[in-house]
Amino acid sequence: AHGFYAGVDAIADFSLALAESDVPLTNGRGAFSSSLAEYAITAALHFNKQIPRCMGNRVARKWDKFVMAELRGKTLGLVGYGDIAKATARLARAFGMRVVALRRNASKADDPEGLVDLVVGPYDGPVQQTHKHALFSEADVVVCSLPGTAETRHFVSSAEFGAMKEGSIFISMGRGLAVDEAALCEALRAGVIAGAALDVFEVEPLPTSSPLWDCPNLLLTAHNADFTEDYFKLGWEVWARNLRCYLEGQPLATPVDKRAGY
Repeated sequence: AHGFYAGVDAIADFSLALAESDVPLTNGRGAFSSSLAEYAITAALHFNKQIPRCMGNRVARKWDKFVMAELRGKTLGLVGYGDIAKATARLARAFGMRVVALRRNASKADDPEGLVDLVVGPYDGPVQQTHKHALFSEADVVVCSLPGTAETRHFVSSAEFGAMKEGSIFISMGRGLAVDEAALCEALRAGVIAGAALDVFEVEPLPTSSPLWDCPNLLLTAHNADFTEDYFKLGWEVWARNLRCYLEGQPLATPVDKRAGY
């Protein structure tokens, strides 16, 4: 069986049923990592270069020579370190950023490309609040690409936003379930963080009644950061690669742990 997307939460009941069988499950991991990494960097630039202010100045015919920030020298914090996070780290490196990653198991921090400067997380046992605080307090830009599972529900909430630096940016493009949207809205309204970009939400499509629509300094997109011209081509290429592996008796390219959900 194959899930077209990297996240298999949409077929959670099906994957749990498969867990009781010998039928393998694969996903679209890696197919859309490049486009999502571009989205993360775009969002970081959106706030660092104050694009809304620039647009407003043009409309107001205002010559406003304000000081612009840059990404070079800043720290990117990655919550989760799968294919999306690795692709984001590559682009961040090109901008001269330092990279810190939070992993569920820090002992498995294989990094042959040398993309990460520091890995935080447990070597044995669950992720603790101290691990999360270490990343959120150090990063200028935090990118969350966690899957949607029972364990990741509201993984990012008030404590995490409260730990972030003044002027920092939060970006979510994994699964909306991982972010406490009410806590994010509160952090934005209180000015605890400078801005946020969300491409994924707990409920999709996002209801018109959601407070997120009225949140200040929020870049909001309709879960289409990866919906590029080559979307279907890239997705089916991963499926075809797994099919070839299966038919040739080779290890599957993107196997899913059916019980873990990713």
